[in-house]
Amino acid sequence: MTSPASLDPDDLANLEEERDFLLRSLEDLEREHDAGDLEDDDYATLRDDYTVRAAETLRAIDEHRLAFADDRPTSSRGRTIVVFGAVVVFAVIAGLVIAASIGSRDAGETSSGGITVRKSPSQRAQLCVAKLQELQTKGPAKAIACYKAVLDDDPKNVVALSWLGWTLELSTGLNGIADAQVAELQSSASDLVDRALEVNPDYSYALAFRAIMAYRHGDPAAAKKYLADFRAHQPSADAVQVIAQMDLDKNIAAALASTTTTTSTTPSTTTGPPG
Repeated sequence: MTSPASLDPDDLANLEEERDFLLRSLEDLEREHDAGDLEDDDYATLRDDYTVRAAETLRAIDEHRLAFADDRPTSSRGRTIVVFGAVVVFAVIAGLVIAASIGSRDAGETSSGGITVRKSPSQRAQLCVAKLQELQTKGPAKAIACYKAVLDDDPKNVVALSWLGWTLELSTGLNGIADAQVAELQSSASDLVDRALEVNPDYSYALAFRAIMAYRHGDPAAAKKYLADFRAHQPSADAVQVIAQMDLDKNIAAALASTTTTTSTTPSTTTGPPG
């Protein structure tokens, strides 16, 4: 990858062309596989290859855009981090519950049932959320492209940032992704959600995702703190339902109890941190 330090617009344009090619290729793969023109093994191999290449390309684009933004003190652009993958069992409950709730609204319809003539970036991002229902069967390419279009127009859109982070989190179960890559993707997911909360500290889903991610990333103490913060912000009913569906309170308590038990049984001669 070319270093973003060069601030070369041609490099960025080339990366964006490569991104578009890879996204189109993933969509073509899905169509060929659905049509029966591509065997499962070939589809999985090609999908994983395009996925890794796309993740690298999109990260490079992100770095270039941040470098350009840093070079222009009067303006800044939020970053779009794109990751592909399959839904893991723990995360699918929340992902599909939320997607079904938001996706059931017709295009242009607000949560209160009113009809708008022109959709705002946040309304467009909510329409992208419905594509989460396709993750298990068709992958996240369409959802990613949908969020990207919103963030290109509104880099600080809290809905798109939060849900792109959540989509990234759901993608960590992709076959062929190394443990080191999973850790990096989880870090990026948390970063996106944190950035969303910088824009709007009261956005219920971002607060919920932060608590869920902390638990999934093995930090139940932080998850408990974030869950309390979630409830202190008078969250939406849909977001509360997600927390309840995942039984997050019980899972956090069990994880904390397990940590306490492990710590208490660790031999006193151990010099490193408790297991």
